Amino acid sequence: DVELGIQVLDRLRQSTQSAIEIPRFDKSAYGGAGDHTTPENIIGADIILFEGWFVGTQPVDPAVFDRAPAPIITAVDRQFAIDMNASLQNYLPLWQRLDSLIVLYPADYRFSKQWRQQAEQEAIAAGAGGMSNEKVSEFVDYFWRALHPELFITPLMRNAELVDLVVEINSEHQLDRIYSPRDMRN
Repeated sequence: DVELGIQVLDRLRQSTQSAIEIPRFDKSAYGGAGDHTTPENIIGADIILFEGWFVGTQPVDPAVFDRAPAPIITAVDRQFAIDMNASLQNYLPLWQRLDSLIVLYPADYRFSKQWRQQAEQEAIAAGAGGMSNEKVSEFVDYFWRALHPELFITPLMRNAELVDLVVEINSEHQLDRIYSPRDMRN
């Protein structure tokens, strides 16, 4: 909900003493598919962390989908990716509200599927709702078809005008490397 995101960030920027409703999301709802949950009311904030798997991503040249990586395989997959790429235009006003952009990125984007499977297994073991490994695979593949990390996140990590810091995470969930794209320019 781009408009809701803009409204919340704009309200947080105003130095007000009235309560601001912060949307929340519960990943365990609907068997691990997730849904909105009870918002939290806060008054004022010193630091606002706005996180999400594609925060800051920018539309790319549609020609990249002619040679896209899996799971963008079929003509239907390519059209879906092209449509999602075009929809990123709607998010640009939200990204413009960010004072700083830090990209957390696994050393290999495929770790994210493994990590999500582990998280779901842990949730199920703890008695919460969760997805099977097969459902996680389908779920993650859907998002990779929509905004494939190699096509959207990798270029973002190199964009010194948009990204302040990149934090690469290794397979053990530990910091592998921290750098600024500004320092990487030649």
